[in-house]
Amino acid sequence: MTSPARILIVDDNPETVLVLRDILSKEGYDISSAGDPRAAHGHLETSSADLILTDLQLPQVDGLTFLAQLRERSNDIPVVLMTAYGSLRTAVEGLKAGAFDYLSKPFMADEVRRVARRALDQRQASTPIPIHPDPPKPRTAFDNLVGSSSAMVNVYKAVARVAQTDTTVLLQGESGTGKELIARAIHDSGPRSPGPFITVDGGALAETLLESELFGHERGSFTGAVSARKGLLEKAHLGTCFLDEVADLSPALQGKLLRVIQEKEIRRVGSNASTTLDVRIIAASKTPLEPLVKAGTFREDLYYRMNVVTIEIPPLRERSEDIPLLAQMFVQTYGASKTPPVTEISTDAMQLLSQYWWPGNVRELEHAIERAVALSPYSVICPEDLPVSVKSVKPQAVSRAQGWVTLEDLERDHILRVLDSHERDLGRAASVLGIHRKTLLRKLRQYGMATGYGVG
Repeated sequence: MTSPARILIVDDNPETVLVLRDILSKEGYDISSAGDPRAAHGHLETSSADLILTDLQLPQVDGLTFLAQLRERSNDIPVVLMTAYGSLRTAVEGLKAGAFDYLSKPFMADEVRRVARRALDQRQASTPIPIHPDPPKPRTAFDNLVGSSSAMVNVYKAVARVAQTDTTVLLQGESGTGKELIARAIHDSGPRSPGPFITVDGGALAETLLESELFGHERGSFTGAVSARKGLLEKAHLGTCFLDEVADLSPALQGKLLRVIQEKEIRRVGSNASTTLDVRIIAASKTPLEPLVKAGTFREDLYYRMNVVTIEIPPLRERSEDIPLLAQMFVQTYGASKTPPVTEISTDAMQLLSQYWWPGNVRELEHAIERAVALSPYSVICPEDLPVSVKSVKPQAVSRAQGWVTLEDLERDHILRVLDSHERDLGRAASVLGIHRKTLLRKLRQYGMATGYGVG
């Protein structure tokens, strides 16, 4: 009879150990625990382990140092890192240092079971765990990515893994979710980090200007081209080019971009000669591309070339547990330079921030906190310092707290979702909702949100 797999849990929180023991013992695993790295090393002197789950916040040494010690001891035991402080930096450093995976607290039982099963399967297959002893240097992109929700932890994992490849990546997410920050993080944590990171906004320039900006031009190729000029793609040679809003590219530019990805070369406007490029493409779109492909407005071959790896960036409303972390980060960013400094957010203000819909996502939250810091006469942000659209949010009804949602809540949420999906265009949203624009305005006034949508 095969003996059960042995799992060692290293965590100084007895409740965490109890939860994990309960989840994993039901799967038939043999569970042991240690409260600190020293006890864990002692356990491994007398017993073996097939999998180690370790917290990042440990007494004596931190989890990454403990991971390095384990790797010096044995390279074939998979190690899963656990933390309540989800961040991209710890995900990248942990995975580069040889961790098998990364779990964020509070745990989802299914996720714990899935990760343990995959790690033990790898252990049984004797797949070597790669060691990357040099963690990446801290960069601004890491510092600005905040969140410990399961949705963001999945993003961190994807970034950490795809960063070490040269694969084309497609970032999908609403405006303001941080697609450029994610792109920068992929660049910064990969082998191209010494090279340039160039951003191109496909929706910001007219087609004629965009082609010249992207591919460059030769002297005399058009009126005003008094000298030859490199394009942004050429400037990104040996680095990364972040193409934002690729859904807005014309069919002609889509074809030329396909050539860049396939042939690794460009041709400047007005030139017959091709220039070889070594550039990684990270594309982004707030509009889902697959429906555009089906409608014939986006090239199918380009879509499949860019859709090698897709990372979905969740909207803020789907990770509301991250709002307090983000809000406090923005307070630290903007509040320190004010006299007196603004350092805190009141409980009532934080409740309003957590309940608001945030159609503009993280960007809108940042602007709201910057505004509140500027207006607050005290060191604490209060509800009256917040934008009208935020402080007019009604407290959640008791029925919602008990798990039920009222028809009024459903109608309000549906209306706001439609408005968000149509970039706050009242006419288009009213048409989709099947109501008159005046009716939509009346409902927004009823919700106390008319000002937030640009009307009184």
